[in-house]
Amino acid sequence: MNVPLSVVTVCMNRHSHLLVSAAAVARWPHHQEHLILDWSSDQPLQRGDLPQDPRIRLVRVEGERQWHLCRAYNLAIQLAIGERLLKLDADCWPEAMPAPDSLAIASEGPLAAFCSGPDGRAGQWLLDRSLVDQVGGFNEVLVGYGFDDKDFRARVEAQGVVVQLLPATALGVISHSANLRVSTGGPETPFSRVSAHSLKRATAIANRVLAAGHPWSVQRQGSVYERDPGSGSLRVQRPSIPRPSLQVDDEAQRLRRRIYWGLLFSIPEELVLRLPVRLLPSDIRGRFPLNRLHSWSWYVLRPFWAWPLLMLQGIQRPSQAARAEQMVWEALDAHDWQALSTALSCLRRRMRRGLIERLLFQRGLRPHNPLDQQGLFEALLESTVLDADQRAYAGVALGWTLIRLDAIDSASPLILTLQREADRLAVDPTASGCQRRNRENRLKRLVSIWTVLIHLMLLAGEEEGIPAVGMDAHRLLVRIDLRRIPADVLLRMSSNWVRCLVWNWPISPEVLRDDLMLLQKALNDERCAESRPDEDHRAFLDAALQRLQRGEGPADALEESLNHSSTTLIAAVRRFALSSESARASGPAGT
Repeated sequence: MNVPLSVVTVCMNRHSHLLVSAAAVARWPHHQEHLILDWSSDQPLQRGDLPQDPRIRLVRVEGERQWHLCRAYNLAIQLAIGERLLKLDADCWPEAMPAPDSLAIASEGPLAAFCSGPDGRAGQWLLDRSLVDQVGGFNEVLVGYGFDDKDFRARVEAQGVVVQLLPATALGVISHSANLRVSTGGPETPFSRVSAHSLKRATAIANRVLAAGHPWSVQRQGSVYERDPGSGSLRVQRPSIPRPSLQVDDEAQRLRRRIYWGLLFSIPEELVLRLPVRLLPSDIRGRFPLNRLHSWSWYVLRPFWAWPLLMLQGIQRPSQAARAEQMVWEALDAHDWQALSTALSCLRRRMRRGLIERLLFQRGLRPHNPLDQQGLFEALLESTVLDADQRAYAGVALGWTLIRLDAIDSASPLILTLQREADRLAVDPTASGCQRRNRENRLKRLVSIWTVLIHLMLLAGEEEGIPAVGMDAHRLLVRIDLRRIPADVLLRMSSNWVRCLVWNWPISPEVLRDDLMLLQKALNDERCAESRPDEDHRAFLDAALQRLQRGEGPADALEESLNHSSTTLIAAVRRFALSSESARASGPAGT
């Protein structure tokens, strides 16, 4: 394909890192240009210091007093000639990165590949220029360090492209301190390290406010630069720099001030607000003026009110659980499911349950690619450290993923696994009276498993097993006291219960009518009135009952009951309805 590719790198006072990374980039054969932008380094970067690679193009910007990632990279992108762009910070280089053309062949539509892993890898990406142009590049309203990459990536993903995630091994990096990352400069001391971490945290959170108040798009005008005809360097036209509104800027400043000084001196944010600004000043575009008084106070006064925290920090080493949690997030970023299972086994049960629950029920934390979701849920289902309820819901989540993927070959093995769990719960005498909350309630879990089982049977062409599930749902309904089920649980599980019961429609419509009326009566009880789920479960039940009372045919009703509709499932529903009608015509129905 040979699509021209430009590597873009921006540097400010990071020469030692850049010399290492530029040499590594020069050995990478898949680019036509390496554009290096010197963002007003104190000592100008010299072309002679860089590798003798003709693909390197050095551009200098004059007049910038502090680091501004968004403006710097937007300018570098504007100057680059490639139709494809690889953004690499001064401490990064391609290590085991696949050839861009091979990644493009595997992509659906424009190439969009983001790196993953620690030490800043997640902020690097390989994109078609068309995508970068569509989103307008980085948000130049943001200042300081943090959230700029997340904001940019979110806007890219909002274009509907399929994002590829590159493993951590794709890049080599130079690990370094937060001092360099936020460009505080000067010798590294305990005070400077805490200050750098505090600044990083404060600017990252405040940038979320700025991004929300001033969303960036291709319609926003970025900074304009003029070239010095003598030196060839660039200088920004100050009036062109995008600024936030006074209200949003004021909110961001207050937020940065509270967080920075609160973290630096280990004092409550409310106290920061009450202390004089002269003592703890506001920031200057994401920078805080520190003096000797601040340094002296940090070393001498802070320990007096922060001694409990300092004592704990002194005696407590990073726990195994803390390291394991970091390993979990790294494994998720790299889609390394074996590493994920290992990391989960190192977590305390309470922490593990909370994390697994988020993965199972918060869709935003899952991988975007359904195939990667399949790998995640398969790993969770096979894990030996998950509790029974969460392993079951991992099977449910895997089932819905297979259904969305139309993965017929993978459906049958999962049917067997889920059927065993459903059979175990169905004979559990404590399930019908379980008083636990929704996700831990065994009765609700059983109904959820039945629901996905029906869909999987349709997908696998095993619809002959569906009547047994429908009758199990009927027998459960008539044998238990619905008043014993917690009201919120009953309401939230009712739609899935209906989705199981309606499969009795073709053979036993009278039985189904009685079941729906029984369930309707229970939901209309005043004890269920306080529950406010997002889904209108009562309306779903009422609609099914009305269709039945109107004497509609079962095929349309069964199709309406599907959680997910596809040509495969709809065809299976039609086959089921026809075969059931034939069976009903040939003999009486049994209950």
